[in-house]
Amino acid sequence: MRVILVILCITMFGMWAISPRAAHAQPGRPPAQPPAFSETPVTVIGNVTAFKYTRRGEVDGFYLNDGTEVRFPKHRAWEVTQVVAIGSSVQVDGIQRFGRRGDIHVKAQVITNLTTKAQVVIEEVVSVRGQIENYTYSRSGRIDGLILSTGDTVKIPRHMSAYISSSLPIGTPVQVDGVRKTGKWGDVHIKPDTITNLTTGEVFVIP
Repeated sequence: MRVILVILCITMFGMWAISPRAAHAQPGRPPAQPPAFSETPVTVIGNVTAFKYTRRGEVDGFYLNDGTEVRFPKHRAWEVTQVVAIGSSVQVDGIQRFGRRGDIHVKAQVITNLTTKAQVVIEEVVSVRGQIENYTYSRSGRIDGLILSTGDTVKIPRHMSAYISSSLPIGTPVQVDGVRKTGKWGDVHIKPDTITNLTTGEVFVIP
């Protein structure tokens, strides 16, 4: 009886070892996972069914009748609620974002009431050219922005301060591609995706 059991075990193990699943199994290598975060430009149309609130009760988005979640900065809520109400038919141009927790929502750039044609521009996609006339500085004295001859202020991460000052000195002609947005204190600035040195052709990707 023991001999029969041993033979059966060996046979079953051999069948598993040559099976396609076992042949493709790679211990220590988990299956590839999709990117945790991605962005896609989208335009969505629908009727507003409810507003979205923060834990403090501030409006920072709304939901459409197809279930789409639309988000915008809470400091722009007053402007949005002057244009959009529950039941409003709207068009939202923005970025579809897949968050790290698997949530999917649209980050609004332009919200249009299709009945009244009123709009709220949250972020304006821009491409501007001009010369760097000066820098802006953080409280610690590090460069955190550029002032262009067009009058635009371009915000940059402070950790790029030394790199920007050496590669984009004052007087350099540049092209800035990004979005123009209004900060929570009412300041208008450009958040760049890329800055191109028009003299050297070098392109700086801003994280």
